[in-house]
Amino acid sequence: MIYKVIAKLPFSILYLLSNIVAFVLYYVVRYRRNISYNNIKRAFPNKSTSEATEIQKSAYQYLTDAFLETIKAYQITHDEIHDRVELVNFDEVQKLLENNQQIFFMTAHTGPIDWIAHAVYNKYNCVLDSVYKPVHKKSLDRFIYTIRSRHHGTPIPYKELAKDIVRRKHVTRSIAMLADLEPRSRDQALLVDFLNQPTRFFLGSERVVKLAGLPTFFIAIKRVRRGCYQAYAEKLADKPSEMEPQSLTRKYASCVEKVILEYPPAWLWTHKRWKKRST
Repeated sequence: MIYKVIAKLPFSILYLLSNIVAFVLYYVVRYRRNISYNNIKRAFPNKSTSEATEIQKSAYQYLTDAFLETIKAYQITHDEIHDRVELVNFDEVQKLLENNQQIFFMTAHTGPIDWIAHAVYNKYNCVLDSVYKPVHKKSLDRFIYTIRSRHHGTPIPYKELAKDIVRRKHVTRSIAMLADLEPRSRDQALLVDFLNQPTRFFLGSERVVKLAGLPTFFIAIKRVRRGCYQAYAEKLADKPSEMEPQSLTRKYASCVEKVILEYPPAWLWTHKRWKKRST
């Protein structure tokens, strides 16, 4: 399988491959260039054409890096993770885990969540179960599932999240969910002022953590340099059930926006985040 071959590549070759793929995607295939450019201009209306284009080009490089880093997670070692991922402000997370408390992490598409899962397991000997949406290509779906179950984690299909939390409520673990993409039309959603425009955010994660009463943190994944990241834990709620309706989702959206504004190329601009203009 090609994914396993890529996973064995040394980092120098991996990033050389990423440079080539990014060039092909942007200049040859022109993969979703109109979508990504329009998303960037809508989010940053005061940016000039040249500034928006620079963000766009950097975003394609970041996108291919992130994809290949996900594949690399299949075989990345403990020592490599130790050298490449720093967990910042995780003291409260550690205390909760030591007290056998389940924790819910909300994060965004700004870095390799699988590397963060590996780092959490390395440092705290605690599994991180990722909530995921199965991909259509079966071989890739199986490969990603294998990556996310490397350290005794159990990937959770997002449709089964609530049942899984109830079924495994006595298991000490962390659960991570990427909740920054466009909700489906049938999903319960909240309209938030986000990146200079009304934006729908998925309310399902808030509903689940409130029912389960899980302490919730936002994990801001920030690149220090190519192939090296810091993950910052910011508390969103001690007791989500006591929060005002929709306030947890609003706090999450604000955290995501802050990370994007700090380094715009890190986000997934090729995604059709704003499929319809809100009126």
